[in-house]
Amino acid sequence: MEKVKKKRSILKNSLIEIGAVLLVIVFVNIISGFLFTRFDLTSERRYTLSDSTKEMMKNIDEQILFRVFLEGDDLPADYRRFRNDIKNMLDQFRAYNRYVEYEFVNPNSFKTDEEKMQFYQTLVKKGLTPVPVTTEEDGVQKQQLVYPAMEVSYKGQETAIQLQSAGVTGRSTEQVINASVENLEYNFVTAMHRLMRPVKSRIGFLLGHGELEKIDLFDIQMSLVEDYAIENVYLNENVSALTRHIQDSRDSSMTISNKFDVLVIPKPLTTFSDRDLYIIDQFVMYGGKILWLVDALDADMDSLQTKPQTFATRLPTNLEEMFFNYGVRVNPDLIMDYRCRGIPMMGADNQMKLVPWYYFPTLVPNSNHPIVRNLDVLKTDFISSIDLINNDTSIKKTVLLTTSDHVHIKNAPVNIQLSDAMIELNDQLFNRGNLPVAVLLSGQFKSLFRNRIASSFASISELGFKAQCDKPTEMIVISDGDMIRNGTAMNEQGLYPFPLGYDRYTNVEFANKNFLLNAINYLAGDEGMIDARPRSIAIRRLNVSEVKQQRGKYQTINIVVPVALVLLLAGAVFGARKVKYRKQK
Repeated sequence: MEKVKKKRSILKNSLIEIGAVLLVIVFVNIISGFLFTRFDLTSERRYTLSDSTKEMMKNIDEQILFRVFLEGDDLPADYRRFRNDIKNMLDQFRAYNRYVEYEFVNPNSFKTDEEKMQFYQTLVKKGLTPVPVTTEEDGVQKQQLVYPAMEVSYKGQETAIQLQSAGVTGRSTEQVINASVENLEYNFVTAMHRLMRPVKSRIGFLLGHGELEKIDLFDIQMSLVEDYAIENVYLNENVSALTRHIQDSRDSSMTISNKFDVLVIPKPLTTFSDRDLYIIDQFVMYGGKILWLVDALDADMDSLQTKPQTFATRLPTNLEEMFFNYGVRVNPDLIMDYRCRGIPMMGADNQMKLVPWYYFPTLVPNSNHPIVRNLDVLKTDFISSIDLINNDTSIKKTVLLTTSDHVHIKNAPVNIQLSDAMIELNDQLFNRGNLPVAVLLSGQFKSLFRNRIASSFASISELGFKAQCDKPTEMIVISDGDMIRNGTAMNEQGLYPFPLGYDRYTNVEFANKNFLLNAINYLAGDEGMIDARPRSIAIRRLNVSEVKQQRGKYQTINIVVPVALVLLLAGAVFGARKVKYRKQK
């Protein structure tokens, strides 16, 4: 009888233990349905969404469907990895918002070629272009089209976006895919941003004062056109070029508002008239924001193509007083920085080689400001130093970019010689450092014309003159007009643009485009897009030769070790239970 009671007690305790375990499992599953936690142990925080992206996910209150066209059993290895990274990103989104749905569609799964071509044409009409890929298996080459692209639907609206970054000649497929993985969060955020924002911000590119031509601005404008309304604008002393003037028919009062949220002024070379300066000044007074990219001197490499030296003199832009009034001075000098890019020159051995060209500094951002945080290196051409002027303490000045700590300054007029490339580093010559070259100005600016209201053009009542901003606004001043210029080259079809920031001599793509997109996003109030900007993701490659040589070893480990661990754990549990019940007897 006593043995029966013991057996019942043991059975009861076992049932209680099993029940407790089941309750814990059920409880954990219920809690996990409301809470999401992931431990990201990767050095680049690959599986961690930015805070602004998480905040955006909270605002999605209806089903949002991501339809990805990168699918298929025969995808090349690089694209399979890319497909898996896309799925990981979508799983993260789904974990933060239950309205997120996604599907992967194989564009090559149709039964007939006619159906496949119709589907291809549908995707092309949406701006999604296929990527031709050539693979080799067992000595046989195979060509196929893949669609690294997606379509997003939300609240009856759709947008399509290409997920693969543009390729550059000389880059391998692996490099292109890695760049695309780095862009993933930004591309997803961009797509959601388009669908969640009913009206696009307006970006104006000022032309008419010798600014860069449209082909030189091709890459930056194409990178902005899907998210902003882009327009090229000429002032021509027209008071309505940047602002709207609406007169009330009842009392003849004038309502004035800006046409653009952000004005980009890319490398002006000729003189701004006082009337044009007034129009720009009042654009700022009415809350407009400006991205200035200006050169102080007329230095360029074209002058050195046929002769060993040239002189760089001041450009007559007439912007000096306006900048001084707003709180900065772009100095009429050129920076020679020991941290620089190279240019090809003929060596003593009659061989072409890259030599350091100190007039082309490379900038390494070290500020924690969102515009430059986590940015890679930027390239510049003939850049000048910037002084901060303390004439208005209400204006906040934030230095975004500086030179290295080994810099030499040449004041105008500057004699630029190809032999400057041979100068050796020494502390006596390169004795300056960390000079500002890009500055963010924030505050309630005062008008340059506040003491000139009696002038012929400012006294017109319809201009609605303001002596000071009603609320804080911002502008960014960069002392290199070429920072926004994409290079160009000729082929049989004509002139075509390189990606912005691409250096053809080293085949390196610098971070100029990301910096300028960050700057425009920031001025336009889209800081969330900055946080989602590409992060560097390292490729952990397998050692191909080692895999071939030790394939059997790793297969054995992968099969035997998990089974052995399970058997070992089962044996330990069995032994513990045996000891426990032996003691109870």
